[in-house]
This record gives sequence, C-alpha cells and structure tokens, in this order.
Amino acid sequence: MSVLRLTGADVRYERHGSGDHVVLSSAAGFDAYPAILARPPYDCTVVTVQARGFGRSSHLAEPPAAGWLDQWGEDVLAVADHLGIDTFVYTGVSHGAGIGWHLARRHPERLRALISVVGTPHDRTGDTSSSEGRRRIIEGRHDPAVVEEQFRVLGGRTEGERRLALREETVRALVAHQLALSEEEAAVNQGMPFPEATTDEEVAGILETIDVPVLSLAGMRDGVISPASALRAATRVPHCKSVFFEDEGHFIARERPERLAREVRVFLDELAGYESKGGQW
Repeated sequence: MSVLRLTGADVRYERHGSGDHVVLSSAAGFDAYPAILARPPYDCTVVTVQARGFGRSSHLAEPPAAGWLDQWGEDVLAVADHLGIDTFVYTGVSHGAGIGWHLARRHPERLRALISVVGTPHDRTGDTSSSEGRRRIIEGRHDPAVVEEQFRVLGGRTEGERRLALREETVRALVAHQLALSEEEAAVNQGMPFPEATTDEEVAGILETIDVPVLSLAGMRDGVISPASALRAATRVPHCKSVFFEDEGHFIARERPERLAREVRVFLDELAGYESKGGQW
C-alpha cells in the first residue's frame, strides 16, 4: 500500500494488476470487489483508494469543507494524477458509488465510464444529511445490538442454507469491524449524493445531466438503496445500462463479487466498442 500526502490528509492507495482497462475505486474499505477485476479473465489495472477519514488514511475530527463525497472524489483525481492516469473507469460500492456519481457530474472528462454498485442516489424525503440506517448506526455505534440490527436491515432478505450461513458471516464481520472503528471513523456521515436535491424529481433532474456511460448494478432486496432509486437511474441517466439482481441485497460486492465481475467484463467490452464508434453503442 502506498501513500499520497495531500492537503489536510494522507491518502493510502493500492494498485492491482496491469491490464489495459484502468479502474479506480474509493471507499472506507474494500471486500473482494473491485480487486477481483485485476485477475483473469478480467485482467484490469485496479487502483483502490482508501477514503480519507478511514483505515490507514488520515482520520479527521471534522468533515472536509468540500463535503465528504466531493472531497473523496478530488482525492481519487489526485491519486490518478499522481499515477499519470488521465482517464479511467470509476467503480464504487454504496458510499463509494456516491463518490462516482459526484465525479461523473463534476469531472465527466476524467471518466471513461461509471460503474455504480448498489449505490444509485437515495430516495428523498427532504432530509439529505443522512440515510436513516446510517444515522442509527452512528447514534448506536457502541451498542452491538443496534449495529447488528441495522446491518441486517441493510443486507435485505436472503434464503437457502448456504446463503443464510454466508449472511451470518457477513453480519458478524461487519459488526466486529464497526465496533473496532475509532471515534473519528465511526462518526463519519457522508450524507446522500447530490444533497441539494431534496425531492426525487430533483434527483432525477440531476441524473439527466450525467454525460458518461453508466453501468448500474442493483440488488432488489437492498435495505437502503431502493428498487425505485435504481429504476430512477435506469430511466433518467443517458447511456445507462442497468442490471437488477432480484435475489441480491446491499452486500453483493462482499458475498458474490464474481456476479458483479461478469457483468463488468461484458460492459467493458461494450465500452471499447462504444468508444471506437465515436460514442455510439
């Protein structure tokens, strides 16, 4: 893992693989996705950026002046610049996808495409400072029962002996990780993407301005990103391809990363054709 010293924070990043497609991703932490994309048969170059505020990147006592999502996006661009990467595919999971939506809006010239995993902008009820689940986890961060309850809601329904066992393992690991966070890490609340949009129709209006190819991978059993949110992106974002997994929830990147990787591989092949035809599918 390498470190890039930026204004106000050190940001850690890690490089995987050496393929032609360059994929960047940022988040508080990572599961098997997106590093799986560096392995055969996907063979991408993958750079993962640990978001400032978490892990081995600098912890912050106060939110960045730019806001978490925009600051994290700028950190991704700083890492790309440092590595000499002009344009790239960005992918992110959950809050990491939120970073990608902000990049697509603010810096579309840097993105070949956005791959959003269980991370389309949240439904709106007026308050965009936090999802309800995130707020409850922060408020109850010292109570294992509260944290576990929220992760179970987040993951959504599953069934079958093997999948139920995997879900139990997922929840145990996530609860243990959450309880081990520093106070600064545990208090981070990034809010919702595009916080100025307080209604679903305002979110839709912003989505209509996104001018990069988008692949949206959505779990229909997700406990925070609703099917309506995923459908909103599918119908309002130009050049958006959406894949809906009926039997997956918010933890697909952790529990079944290979399902994501297969869809990403198809999309990257399509993207190469799109670019070769001057922006025509």
